[in-house]
Amino acid sequence: MEHLSGEARDRVRASSLTLVGVLTLVLVAAGIYAEFTGGQPVGVAPSEVLAVSTDGRTATVAVEVGGCERLQGVDVEAGADVVVLIARVVQDEPGTDGACEDVARLTRRTVVLDEPLADRALRTATP
Repeated sequence: MEHLSGEARDRVRASSLTLVGVLTLVLVAAGIYAEFTGGQPVGVAPSEVLAVSTDGRTATVAVEVGGCERLQGVDVEAGADVVVLIARVVQDEPGTDGACEDVARLTRRTVVLDEPLADRALRTATP
């Protein structure tokens, strides 16, 4: 950098610092995301529609969650003819004994739809 003028050297340094700052922010964001999701891949869990409100705006689903899984949420993909509910789970760390329960448990979630169900079919995604 000795062959650069003072102003050019300052620009190179500023660009380098900006690049380091941006990379730091990206890595911090990735770390926060990993902490939020449990750091493990997200999967689709088996689920079943239990009830739909009379106005067609809410649906209650039962989600089957495994021993070392945690329900992350239920996503809604709405189309003109069908609404699909997708139950997403993440892998959790085993308990203090290093094992996961070998029992699936049902967790209920109520989902609010953006628009009433009306004549559209309501389905759940399968893993």
